[in-house]
Amino acid sequence: MQHSTSKKDSADVPMRVSVQDVARMANVSTATVSRVINQPDLVRPEVRERVRRSIEALRYTPDGAARALRSRRSRTIGVVIPTLSVGVFAEGVESMQIRLAEYGYTLLIASSQYDIARERHEIETLLERGVDGLLLVGNIHGAETYESIRARRIPFLTTYICEAKDGVPAVGIDNVQAAREVTDYLLGLGHRSFGVIANLQSSNDRSLARVLGIQQSLAAAGIALPTGSIYKAGHALSEGRQGLRALMGADPALTAVIATTDTLAIGAIAEARAMGWPVPDRLSVSGFGDLGLAAQIDPPLTTVDDATDIIGRVAVDNLMRLIQGEPIEHSTRLPSRLIVRNSTGPAPRV
Repeated sequence: MQHSTSKKDSADVPMRVSVQDVARMANVSTATVSRVINQPDLVRPEVRERVRRSIEALRYTPDGAARALRSRRSRTIGVVIPTLSVGVFAEGVESMQIRLAEYGYTLLIASSQYDIARERHEIETLLERGVDGLLLVGNIHGAETYESIRARRIPFLTTYICEAKDGVPAVGIDNVQAAREVTDYLLGLGHRSFGVIANLQSSNDRSLARVLGIQQSLAAAGIALPTGSIYKAGHALSEGRQGLRALMGADPALTAVIATTDTLAIGAIAEARAMGWPVPDRLSVSGFGDLGLAAQIDPPLTTVDDATDIIGRVAVDNLMRLIQGEPIEHSTRLPSRLIVRNSTGPAPRV
């Protein structure tokens, strides 16, 4: 028995919107539609917006699989960060994702937990998935990791530090200089007895650089920072609390504590309150990163804006240029900014 398809049955099957349909609605060529999807920065803003409105109105979905085969690109970028539990990395990833979407790319995220071996595994997984480029954090990575990325001819760069190393482009702030500025500010308030709470895991060159900056500033003022005045912490808020208790227990004369992250600083303030040490009347506390919470705690935290949002955008722009075969600056230094709030004040007489 022969079956026929009714008009109603045909109407129930949605017709696939084509690139030609988008082009007709936007009154542009199909080539322009393709550029808006694949290389939006090459299209005039007014034309780009018209095409995007047409894409939204028609609910057009590009055939990603076919496009990848034609271009030999997956239109995905991988990023490996130390942890998502630290706000600056979460904010940085969001900035990268927003910027990549403007290029028509998707971001794949992995976390290394500050473990170089795990980082290498995550990078291998991303490479196997065919990412077009990689974004890393810091300059401490295994030699085999670099060899593996380069063997596949995948463009990559590193973030949150500003100095290129081993031929890998870098985008970030000068962590040493930023830490010197915080320390100089506290010295200017009359502080002479310092403690430091720092995430000093071997793969964290950002915190290592910040401790170096603190030491340089204090040395220039003729002040030594004993090893016992540096508490080696992880990245959790509870370790900021533990660090403050340990530092004040070892030297109750401390008047200023510098933490290398806002999370550690917020933990330190919480512990200071629990110990009955008023901030900043008895103890000044500063952080690093300018998390959204930093301005909302009591007292609001003096900290460093480490340009996380800008790092994400500039890193993506530079990686896109590398993918297109264009040259970029190998060392991109972005400005940091000291933000003075009420968690720091003049040194008390103790």
